[in-house]
This record gives sequence, structure tokens and C-alpha cells, in this order.
Amino acid sequence: MGHDDSQSAPASRDLSRRPEYRHTMERLEKAKRHTADGHDYWRARDIHGLLGYRKWADFAPVIERAAGVLHGNGIEARHHIAETDGLGEKGHEVEDYLLSRPACYLIVMNADPAKPEIAAAQAYFAIQTRRMELAERLGEDEKRLELRTKVARSAKRVSGVAKEAGVTGRGQPLFHDARYEGLYGMSAKTVKRRKGVAEAENYLDRAGPLELATHDFQMNLAADVINREHIHGERWAIAKNRQVGEHVRGTIKAAGGTLPEELPLAEPIAKVRKRLRAEKKLAKSGGSSS
Repeated sequence: MGHDDSQSAPASRDLSRRPEYRHTMERLEKAKRHTADGHDYWRARDIHGLLGYRKWADFAPVIERAAGVLHGNGIEARHHIAETDGLGEKGHEVEDYLLSRPACYLIVMNADPAKPEIAAAQAYFAIQTRRMELAERLGEDEKRLELRTKVARSAKRVSGVAKEAGVTGRGQPLFHDARYEGLYGMSAKTVKRRKGVAEAENYLDRAGPLELATHDFQMNLAADVINREHIHGERWAIAKNRQVGEHVRGTIKAAGGTLPEELPLAEPIAKVRKRLRAEKKLAKSGGSSS
């Protein structure tokens, strides 16, 4: 049931502008509910009429087909199509379902395409799904950028502490290289060569979240230790920085974690910044990237 986002999303937006479809989309939006943790869902009894199914008996098999698609893809259908009770027109209990956004998308994709309401619903849920995908990716990009900024602040902090301890301007590169020697068991230059990072590139601009967090922790710990132990002298500050890095590496190894030199590279941070700017515009418009 694959689809080309670069083609289907613009088509969905075109449909959303047509008056004959906009009414159905507005009603679906009005029928949307939210869980306590902010997830969207719909009640099947609220939307079957909106989708052109006057009789519940005709709509229930469509829900079953969507559940079958989920099951066929190894997904627990009950996590997206939760059986519940509803109230019928005469006030008696009737069968109902709580439907997640992905479930609704599958339902309209498996419904009767001859119904004009279904075409509108397919456009509506395609846009909703795309917006959510963009929001999730945007969130991941923002987290990495925030962490990269935090690491830059920590580097500035530990550099200041090193300067107060007697590390000269010429000694600062050696001081920071000691962090790599402690964390990776090799120099920064060797780490770059091993991972295929250009020598002129800032290695931390290619580090993923876990690796960035490791550097951030080591920097702040080193700053605290050098201050607390009143380390003075360039040689001793560099040695202490390396020792703190070795301690962090040992902790990772003892916990069974992935050593930093084994962590995969992330895409260049400049590309993330560029994409984030584009995605923020895209998320506002509900558009799609190609």
C-alpha cells in the first residue's frame, strides 16, 4: 500500500481547496478527539456517516480490513483500533471503536473509492499523516541542534576552567585532544581518519545525540574535577582531562554500552539546520518535501 508523498501530498492539498471536499474535511477535523497525552483519535460511530456509510453494518467490514492490514504488517491492531462501547440513537449501548490517525488512514484507503466523501477523507488523512511525520522529524532535528549548542557551551566552560588552571592558548588544542584520548583511546585526528571525517571539519558537527551527550558529560565533569581538586599547571590540567575521559570510557564499557568510536556518524549539522528551516515552513503549510 505504498504511495509517493511527493505526488500524493500536493494532490491532497488541491482537493482540500475544493468546496465539495472541504466540508467533509472540516467535519472530520471537528470530530477529532485527543488523548490525555495529546494523540489524535476518532470514534468510529462519529465518522462512519461522514465517510458516506449510512449503515454501520456496511462500515464495520472496512474497519476489519484495516485491522487485517495492520496485522499483516506485524502491528497489533488493538493499539490502533480499540473496541469500546458507544450510545446508539435510542440511548442503548452499541459497538464502537477508538481509531488512531494511522487506523483512520488505512480505513479510508480500504473504503469504497466511489464515495466522494472517501476521496475527501483520503486527502484529509494524507495531510494529517504527513504533518505528523514532519513534526516528528522536526523534533529530532531540534533535539540534536539543542544538544550541539549545549556541547558548544560546555566546551567554552571547560576551556575557561582550563585557562584558569594555567592552560595557555597554545595548550588549549592539546587540552581538548586529551578528551578524545580519554574517551576514544586515540587522538581527535585519528578518530576523524577512522570515521572518514575531513580534517578541517569540526568532528562534533558529525556526532549523533549519544556521542554528543558523552562529550557534554565529560566536559562538565572535567571542569568540576579540575576546579574541585584545585588543579594548576598546564601539564596537570591536560592529564586530568584525559583521566576524566578514561573514567567515562570505562563507565561506558562496564555498562555494556557502545564505545564512542563505534557510534555511527550523523549527517553534517549544517544540513540539519538547513532542513530544519525548510521543515518549519513546510509544517506550517502542511506541504511535502521531495
